[in-house]
Amino acid sequence: MAIDNHVENIKKWYKVEDIFEDIEGDPDNVLMNIPPEINEHLGLKEGDTLDVTTEGSSIIISKKDEKK
Repeated sequence: MAIDNHVENIKKWYKVEDIFEDIEGDPDNVLMNIPPEINEHLGLKEGDTLDVTTEGSSIIISKKDEKK
């Protein structure tokens, strides 16, 4: 039996203030909160390693395949 682990790309739009949160005492960094529907779509769980890149004004998030 073959299992297809391919995740279809989706596009969603969010307000900056709904995703990014200041970190108290750390003015150089922010916390990025990934919306639950994105976590579910990507099959993310605590401890997963993510690949986060930018392309123009977009943020691209994918779950890093630890087997590669």
